[in-house]
This record gives sequence, structure tokens and C-alpha cells, in this order.
Amino acid sequence: MTAAATGRDAVAGTVARVAAGVPGVAFLRPGLADLFRSSARTASRAAAGDTPAGVRVSRASEAGPWEVDVQIVVHRGHRAVAVARAVRDAVTAALSGAAPGAQVTVTVTNAV
Repeated sequence: MTAAATGRDAVAGTVARVAAGVPGVAFLRPGLADLFRSSARTASRAAAGDTPAGVRVSRASEAGPWEVDVQIVVHRGHRAVAVARAVRDAVTAALSGAAPGAQVTVTVTNAV
């Protein structure tokens, strides 16, 4: 595994943990593979260091800022725009030391 992949995985893990902890977030949007995978296989996948579902992290260049895309599902009764802003602010603050200048985009995909 390259240093860039390790850094990307660390950033993605931080983003997933912080975003899931914001009030109003039901969960991060699962990927198609996650919907069909059993819980036992999901645990081993997470331990293997794969990027969490609902989080995409990339860089245009090695020295450029991280570009973070977070896809969330919100709880009904919460304003989607307020939750999205809270997630963006929390993720930006969490990455300020490890990944300064990260560009964070949050998309609300559903409400449950």
C-alpha cells in the first residue's frame, strides 16, 4: 500500500467517524456492494482498510488539497440543509490539522 493510499484511508476513516456522529445523520449512504454483503464480511472489509461507504476522498495532485465527498442519510424531522452544513463544518474542523484546506462536499441522499 502506498503512502498516498494510507493517507487517503486515514482521511476517509476520520471523515466517516465524524460525519456519523453529527446529530441528524442516520448513517452514511451504503454502496451497492455493502447492501449485498453479509455483516461478517463487512467487518473484515472494514478491518482491511477499505474506504468507508458514503465517503470519497481524492486529490488532483500529490500536493493539492484533499477533495472529500460525503453522502449521508438524515433522520426525518431534521432539516436536511442544516444537517449537511453541520456535517461539512464538523468534517472541515476535524481535518484542519491533518488535511488543511480540504474541500468538503456533503450530499443528502435520503431521509429515514
